[in-house]
Amino acid sequence: GQDLNIQASLAMARSSISLGFTEPYFLDRRVAAGFDIFAITSSPLQSLVYAVDTLGFDLRSGYYYNEYLSHTWKYTASMTNVHDVQPGASIYIVQQQGITSLSSISHTLLFDRRDSKVDPTSGYYLRGGNEIAGLGGSEHFLRNSAGAGQYFKVGEESVLMLSTSGGYMFSTDGSPIRINERYYLGGDTLRGFRDAGVSPRDPGTDDALGGLWEATATAEMKFPLGLPKELGVQGKLFADVGTVGPTDPSIPKSSVTETSAPRASVGTGVVWRSPMGPINVDLGIPVMKQLHDQTQVFRLNFGTRF
Repeated sequence: GQDLNIQASLAMARSSISLGFTEPYFLDRRVAAGFDIFAITSSPLQSLVYAVDTLGFDLRSGYYYNEYLSHTWKYTASMTNVHDVQPGASIYIVQQQGITSLSSISHTLLFDRRDSKVDPTSGYYLRGGNEIAGLGGSEHFLRNSAGAGQYFKVGEESVLMLSTSGGYMFSTDGSPIRINERYYLGGDTLRGFRDAGVSPRDPGTDDALGGLWEATATAEMKFPLGLPKELGVQGKLFADVGTVGPTDPSIPKSSVTETSAPRASVGTGVVWRSPMGPINVDLGIPVMKQLHDQTQVFRLNFGTRF
């Protein structure tokens, strides 16, 4: 039947909420169609010296070619406000203040052989997609992304997950890519590092400027902790590796500290599949880092869906 949901996510630097509706058999065909209305906000922290508020909506449609291969299309329209830039911030961030608009079309191909989309224990997936912005609005870029993952059952109750992902973007009209659209690593994307803790930086202020490509890989083992299964609590061990590419070419190379050297972390944590959604507690230790990176050992992430 039709699906109406509310999703919320709360992390140390970023929170979001969205309202979505999906009609699984649009016009009595095997085509899913729906929409989302979303709001995303971030506050200045040590790793980000500005706030970003985004409000928008998307229209989406998806269909299956066969049992495993699906294709989704999405139109997104949003307004973003970069504000509350902290005193002494990089001039390349100060220049980005203000409101911009995004109008984009994106698509994603997904080949999914996992045994479950919620809590897989075996199988694999392959994903690729593109986003073109510039169909109206002030943003003009092409973003390409890809990812893959494999799950292995280890023993009776443990699961090993191996995954990798990457993205690359460039301007389609020669204008600078906005700072809120660029790639950063840290937080959930590279544990052991702050949000935007891995990024090209202004050496004068140590502010993150973001890169135009990224690549990550993760190995994670989830295992029981001896508690009743119905509690939904598991332990985990993980290793993350990632890197971010150079920043926008509008910023002179002499004004930025950047390197594509890989960073890595190892750690442990606990995930609780609570009635309100998954809660993750992670302890990550960087084992490969650069002097200008910003690290963070403890991280708590909360997400929910109604």
